[in-house]
Amino acid sequence: MGMDRVLVGAGVFGVTAALELRRRRHAVRLVDPGPLPHPLAASTDISKVVRLEYGADEVYTELAERAIEGWERWNRDFGARLYHRTGLLFLRRSPPAPGTIEEASFEVLSRRGHRPERR
Repeated sequence: MGMDRVLVGAGVFGVTAALELRRRRHAVRLVDPGPLPHPLAASTDISKVVRLEYGADEVYTELAERAIEGWERWNRDFGARLYHRTGLLFLRRSPPAPGTIEEASFEVLSRRGHRPERR
């Protein structure tokens, strides 16, 4: 068995880290000032968004894809809808041009097999 670990903060990132460490066979203690979920924690309300659109930053887009896969795995494993897939809408006064976050996001997402739309 691995080393004992103490994680401070039982928000979404602390809990996710604890679960991953347990999966890797580490003994984990998760502490939080409580109550759980804490009403002031950034990760406790329903309006959090995991998105794929990060302009030309393909590495960050890949990390977001992996995060979404993890959330969807949790939906299956726990038999509960913890993650709800949403869409994203970019609005501009002018058409997207090379170098804009919208155009770069469109190119990266298309190249990675997603199906962004232009209207």
